[in-house]
Amino acid sequence: MARSRPIRKAPLWRVLLASCQALAYGWVLSKCKRWDWFRWCSKSSRVECRSPENLRFESNVTDLRVIAPSAGQTGTTSVMNALRELGLRAYHSEDYSSMAKLPMFDKVAPAAWAGAVSRCRMEAMALEPVMDMLPLALSRSPKAKVILTWRDYPSWKKSTDAGGAVKDQRTGYVIYHLMSSHAVLPWIQLADRWTGVFQRLRLEGRPLARPPEVASWLFRQLCNGYSWPIMNVNNRGTYKIYGQEEAYLAHIDEIRRITPPPRLLEVDVKNVTWRQLEEFLGLPPTRGGAALPKSRSKLSRTNDPYLDSLPPQVVLGILILTSMHALNYFAVALVGRLAALVLWALFSC
Repeated sequence: MARSRPIRKAPLWRVLLASCQALAYGWVLSKCKRWDWFRWCSKSSRVECRSPENLRFESNVTDLRVIAPSAGQTGTTSVMNALRELGLRAYHSEDYSSMAKLPMFDKVAPAAWAGAVSRCRMEAMALEPVMDMLPLALSRSPKAKVILTWRDYPSWKKSTDAGGAVKDQRTGYVIYHLMSSHAVLPWIQLADRWTGVFQRLRLEGRPLARPPEVASWLFRQLCNGYSWPIMNVNNRGTYKIYGQEEAYLAHIDEIRRITPPPRLLEVDVKNVTWRQLEEFLGLPPTRGGAALPKSRSKLSRTNDPYLDSLPPQVVLGILILTSMHALNYFAVALVGRLAALVLWALFSC
């Protein structure tokens, strides 16, 4: 019977060295999380949707055909996905907060807002979480129709608390630590300078594909302006409602009051059909009376459909972010070892 080899314990100095390297990388991460190499993100809104093709469409009025001004967790994502299937260039908050940020700015000039929306060639737009933009959107979008998605307050509150709040916080915590890898060393920024892959996406400003391209998904994670101070989302729209019944119902009432009746469609997303959408928008009937597909369910692990379904493109994106953490760690460890050698050489003289 073969003897098992004795397990060799690592020398204490190796254990201490590995611990110091891990602590050093944690410290570097804590200091670098808000670094923006070459102002790669902060300057992104200056180039978004500014390709020569897009600039030809810039105007002080928009070509929006649909505005969805309802609060989140009422079916706005399902409606936007359906409009994409019907051929419209539709944007939800995850699209314009990363690929076309200016329309989300707080206190933006009406002409600048319309210029960005028209330049990005938006045909449908869900305003959530900045639903306070509805009067501006209507005034600058003469051809737009409004789709009001709603659900009764108790079910909306329950969905918002369980899905929008808990799942978003849980997912956001994980993604935040994953994407911090790009702030330590500029791997992504240098790759963009060499290949232009992200610059092309910004110039095009198109909404994310379903399933997303790897570069689009990465850019959405690394340069999402949703929580930028200039957006002020915590004091507007969905966050201003803050789950209060009176505020939620008042927003629905405001939509009804300021939208001309012929331009308004009210739907319960549980029951809305393709035929209703096609008739309202004047599109040829192609889908029949089937209900719209649901973008999320109670069984969803996250409130992000991309992370919930985990297509290969998203898995590859997660691996890239994880690999950058590994590269950063080895770089920090190398610098630490070199510094230790220099100090040892100095004190041994």
